[in-house]
Amino acid sequence: MGEGGKSSGEPGPAPDSPGRRSRRRRKEQPGTAACGAEQDAGPALDDLYQAHYRSLLRLAALLTGNTDTAEAVVVDCFVAMHRARRSLRTCDDALPYLRRLVVARSRSAARRHLPPSGDWSPVVARMPGSADRRSRVPPFESSAVVLALAALPPAQREAVVLTLYLGLTEEQAAAAMRVRHAALRRHLAAARTALRAVLPEEP
Repeated sequence: MGEGGKSSGEPGPAPDSPGRRSRRRRKEQPGTAACGAEQDAGPALDDLYQAHYRSLLRLAALLTGNTDTAEAVVVDCFVAMHRARRSLRTCDDALPYLRRLVVARSRSAARRHLPPSGDWSPVVARMPGSADRRSRVPPFESSAVVLALAALPPAQREAVVLTLYLGLTEEQAAAAMRVRHAALRRHLAAARTALRAVLPEEP
């Protein structure tokens, strides 16, 4: 052959050779598979749900202060991710995308969700049919930590929950909140100061 199409004289790998199989395995690794592919979308979503549902539910619960609201938020986020799966380049993008969704939708849900309130005066408590105060508020919602978090501004609450309760790195937390690293550190420092005043120790 001419110089442009000259063969090296060595045969290429056979169709089922180890070299080709190894390249095929690298292409099929979950970390590099495109989540937009229809055949990969189902299993990837199921794996994400099984592995991360509980941590995402914890995230939403601490951000909204309400477990029922948190469950609805997380389910909606999985539905939204399923619809947007073709826009994700790889499956590695899916979990950060889910976290961003949960943070954003929890922020909106927290504004709509009012903390338990009402007249708990002794007079009302003695009225027929009045429920006991302790039965009105689930233990989670009335816990000192949830109440302290609810008193923080949204950005500070998100910074604390993502880093101190979920154990994300500051870079991961900033990405989930869609803020710069420096902004996250400011929110986190302010939140720590506020929480020290109302909690016996840092979360």
